[in-house]
Amino acid sequence: MDAESLHCPSCGAPARSDASTCSHCGGVLATVACPKCFHLMFRDSKFCSSCGALAVAWRGEPGNLSCPECEQSMLKGEVASCLLHHCAKCYGIWLDKETFARVCRDADQQSAVLGLPQLMGAESAAPEVEIRYRKCPQCPERMNRVNFARCSGVVVDVCRTHGTWFDRQELHRIIQFVQRGGLEKSRALELENLEHERRRASQALGDSPPSYTPMCGGCPTADLAEIVVYTAVRAAAAILTDW
Repeated sequence: MDAESLHCPSCGAPARSDASTCSHCGGVLATVACPKCFHLMFRDSKFCSSCGALAVAWRGEPGNLSCPECEQSMLKGEVASCLLHHCAKCYGIWLDKETFARVCRDADQQSAVLGLPQLMGAESAAPEVEIRYRKCPQCPERMNRVNFARCSGVVVDVCRTHGTWFDRQELHRIIQFVQRGGLEKSRALELENLEHERRRASQALGDSPPSYTPMCGGCPTADLAEIVVYTAVRAAAAILTDW
């Protein structure tokens, strides 16, 4: 999209899409994606200059899940057919497993979420220092803290059974990571690490699975640790092939 085709939502003056302030009135500018056509538009614009769609704000309704941070009832609603729960106090977002997987692989879903900045809130002035293990909104289990894709730098709270909790701005940061090709880079890094471990195991054991002959006491002559390493590498490689 032409960077000159946008207009300041405050005064109407032409403004570049990459400008942080309006050169005419000095108003703060921030771009989001149109929820209909996904072209860039300024955050406070009333309609998209590309397709004319109204910039409708996300509206949630009271849900039956409580925020794991504030413990108050969250709002639930859809963004481009994806159901999410949102805390109006701390700006946290809860996505179930299927919904988050869809957001990660669908560019339209990503643009739709980024097009609703009121869900994200402003960036926190200071990152949280205290590490806490919160309860899943859907079960009494404590969630695990996981660095998304192992290299994104965004640590989220994950319930293996139900879904993922995102603190303020974390979902935004993860979507940007995915859009920059972060998942592909993570996958390549994991495969590289597995190949390195495979070579180490091959050097120690040869290219074939380790074999051993029982001694008189029934104990194998091969080093048990080497067998475990070989087996683990093979299993991990099989998992990553599907991932």
